[in-house]
Amino acid sequence: MNYEQYPLLNSFSQCDDGSWHAEDIKSAIRKSGITLRGLCERYDLPYGSVSKAISQPLKKGELAITDYLGVPVQLLFPTRWTVDGQRVRPRYADKYTTVAEYLSC
Repeated sequence: MNYEQYPLLNSFSQCDDGSWHAEDIKSAIRKSGITLRGLCERYDLPYGSVSKAISQPLKKGELAITDYLGVPVQLLFPTRWTVDGQRVRPRYADKYTTVAEYLSC
């Protein structure tokens, strides 16, 4: 799995920890013709779930965003998911190798 397969990610700015800049994710959603609230409605999520998922871990919101944008969740949120698609629990984060760590080797 690599970033080259997903041209959308080429326009994103990467943060120091390997994650993508929140404003780039929001922008990609809005440019595709839907608001963050509209995305919540489309995926039957509580209002604010998508917005919250961009800035902090929220599984359902993250999955809705990645499904809508057509990018694997491991690549869009590399500090929150492992290479094999397992959720990184913040409490046990030191037990996982995230996608961001994997790709930085």
